[in-house]
Amino acid sequence: MAPLAGAAVASCMILLLLLVPCAQGQGQPPEAPEEAWAERQPPEASEDALTLLLSEGGCGAFAGLVAAMAGVGDAFREQIGSDLGLTILCPDDEAVWPFIPRFHSLTVDEQVAVLLYHGLTMAYSEELLSQVHWEWEVLTFDGEQTLTIRHYRGRAILSPWPPSSRNEARITKTVVDDDHLAVYLIDAVLIPTELKSVSLFWAVVVPFLLVAVGIAL
Repeated sequence: MAPLAGAAVASCMILLLLLVPCAQGQGQPPEAPEEAWAERQPPEASEDALTLLLSEGGCGAFAGLVAAMAGVGDAFREQIGSDLGLTILCPDDEAVWPFIPRFHSLTVDEQVAVLLYHGLTMAYSEELLSQVHWEWEVLTFDGEQTLTIRHYRGRAILSPWPPSSRNEARITKTVVDDDHLAVYLIDAVLIPTELKSVSLFWAVVVPFLLVAVGIAL
């Protein structure tokens, strides 16, 4: 019973850290998080609480990118309060730091696309993910692209469709597993398929064409 009690206390502490109620009107005391959840109305997550939660979970660099990109954090926090909740696939710091120079070379729209690609429009519990026997496609937060989830040697592996060993990540840790929020630490930054195609075009195809034209002239 002691381990179960400890887990329950930890879960409550995470909710109190992450979920902050919104007071309506002046002079009205804010509703306690416990009361909001008891009424089946999850309160809104504050920016600082979400950033702190992700940072303490091992993905502070990714949390910093989310906080710095206008609209992304707001979209995540709004989804947490929805009926389906939110899953964040949070790349660890070792994966994000080498990626930051490339991230800053992207356009703003591409940066937003990369960050939203690490969110799923439902809180996928650890138990639900463990029930994946072959391959499972899930819709990412941008609403247009999908991720493939499969299991290999007891670990969940994530990759764009079609799967590629050059662009995949493994879930290494469960940070939060709650009805309205699931956060998993992953060991790589996932790149949307469409973004990869655009980057490949400008990085490989265009220079090749320029060289070919130069030779022809």
